[in-house]
Amino acid sequence: MNNSEFYSLLDRYLTGNLSVEERERLTALLNDDHYRALLEASMEKTFMEDTFTGNETEGRRKRLNSLILGRIQHQVRTARLRRLLAYAAAAVLLIGIGIFYLLKTRLDQLPTAHLPLAQNDVAPGGSGAILTLADGSRMQLDSMANGVVATQTGVRVMLQKGQLVYDAAPGASDVVYNSISTPNGRQFCMKLPDGTAVWLNAASTIRYPVAFKGKERLVEITGEAYFEVAQHTNMPFKVKINETSTVEVLGTHFNINAYKDEPGVTATLLEGAVRVRYAGETATLKPGQQALMAGGPIKLNTAVNIDKVMAWKNGLFNFDGASLQQVMKQLERWYNIEVVYEKGVPDLRFGGELSRNLKLSEILNTLQDVHIHFRIENNRKLIVMP
Repeated sequence: MNNSEFYSLLDRYLTGNLSVEERERLTALLNDDHYRALLEASMEKTFMEDTFTGNETEGRRKRLNSLILGRIQHQVRTARLRRLLAYAAAAVLLIGIGIFYLLKTRLDQLPTAHLPLAQNDVAPGGSGAILTLADGSRMQLDSMANGVVATQTGVRVMLQKGQLVYDAAPGASDVVYNSISTPNGRQFCMKLPDGTAVWLNAASTIRYPVAFKGKERLVEITGEAYFEVAQHTNMPFKVKINETSTVEVLGTHFNINAYKDEPGVTATLLEGAVRVRYAGETATLKPGQQALMAGGPIKLNTAVNIDKVMAWKNGLFNFDGASLQQVMKQLERWYNIEVVYEKGVPDLRFGGELSRNLKLSEILNTLQDVHIHFRIENNRKLIVMP
């Protein structure tokens, strides 16, 4: 391949027009020192440019507004740093590496608002939860080793590779309940006694029996959880949500967002089918659909952004179309912080994705590109300043 063909592939990547085969080809090329050098040269050239050039399509603008470690899209078309970082983001996305050394030499050229908020920085959340047993005793799972952590009515509760699982012995009879809670700054994965896999987002709780008996499998949740339900035809799986709604599972994979500080409860189906019951109404979802339950009739969204819904489980923040308040709610839960608005809440919208593995300062430095500024105080308080 010659250089012009390489640049053509790179350009089509930035405009979102690469086929799967071309993407694989570009990925392979970027493992070659020669083509990586061409990419870096393009980044350097872009950094020296004062403005964008050429006719940009909307899709290209979104990619050119990408930032390292994610794809935050902003309302403004900034100049040379934006395009430079877009190339870096392209490299990260394509070959899984960051070309950070190239940017280190440029940090002294950034305006003060872009400098890292390193003082009083907050680390990202991680895996962990609190297990509450039937007798009310509580166990902090973050620091426990793999192995049996409890035994109840013939059912062993175990940690396996950081995941909680239940092993019911034959004849286990008494139905007792456990609950798993994730505080702010934690998420957790577990398997229910029937083999159903559950992922809990931060600030969430699930209550369930240690062994399912009777005609149905009923669990209760608050917060946000993603389910991959084990199929048992004669024992339907049901989720009770905040004492207000019920989701009956007819298929397998779905997500429920039921935070009490959100405007409503959403149930989103990825695979199979679910039946939602709320305020005397019933709706059956197909894959790719979402039900919103917010005080009135059930509202059905037939064109839901699944990537946005599932971003938290996939280790990402997805801010597509999110207001500043919506973004701050996600940061509060994941970084276990309090957000305070110094002079009201600015009317801003965001887009794109960032890794949930970033420190808080790295997230904030990115968000500051839309003329909003932050200060982190030493009591885990984030001050939002216009």
